[in-house]
Amino acid sequence: MKRNLKILGILLIIAGVGVLLIVPGSWVLGYFAQRGLDSEFNQESAAALSLNSSVMDKMQGAADTEKLRELAKSFQKQLRSEQTIARLEIPRIGVNAVVVEGTTDGSLRKGVGHMEGTPLPGMGENFSLAGDRVLYGAPFLNIDDITEGDEIKVQTTYGKFVYNMVSTKITDPEDIDILKYPGFEAITLITCDPPWDTSHRLIIQGKLVSANLLP
Repeated sequence: MKRNLKILGILLIIAGVGVLLIVPGSWVLGYFAQRGLDSEFNQESAAALSLNSSVMDKMQGAADTEKLRELAKSFQKQLRSEQTIARLEIPRIGVNAVVVEGTTDGSLRKGVGHMEGTPLPGMGENFSLAGDRVLYGAPFLNIDDITEGDEIKVQTTYGKFVYNMVSTKITDPEDIDILKYPGFEAITLITCDPPWDTSHRLIIQGKLVSANLLP
């Protein structure tokens, strides 16, 4: 119950971000924030090598899916707010953005945020992300142009994941069922709909089709 209330609170924060006054400089701020995050994510990936090696050494002979799950769990334990955690690519709409932990106003000002309390890629569940359509670089501006079968790529500090888009729907801001496990390992992208309104949410979901350990 407490977790559901926390998630509901996060979704309402996203609604609050959507009703902010439009600041022309927000696109510029978003651009430079992402440039900084790109360097930060590269550093985060380099720093994770020792942790990854330690986990892998203990799991020799295990399947890659088991290794990815354990690496994801180890990484999740040390997550901090606004930490860079992944790179998101959606070729169809030209998205190439670094994802940070959290969906506070501060997190979303940087671009795409990972919903606190939801799993990471490789954990076999539902990796959920939120992003704005009009402010802070508008990472999800054209997200409604994604079509069934389009690739959604995610690189974390421990693996590379490819999802194929399988569904889209419009829902209410209070709908937390979108974060539940859908019966397959998934990615869920959340944003406001229509772009200048906070009355509904546009939900894009993808299904994992490949997962590979980083070399």
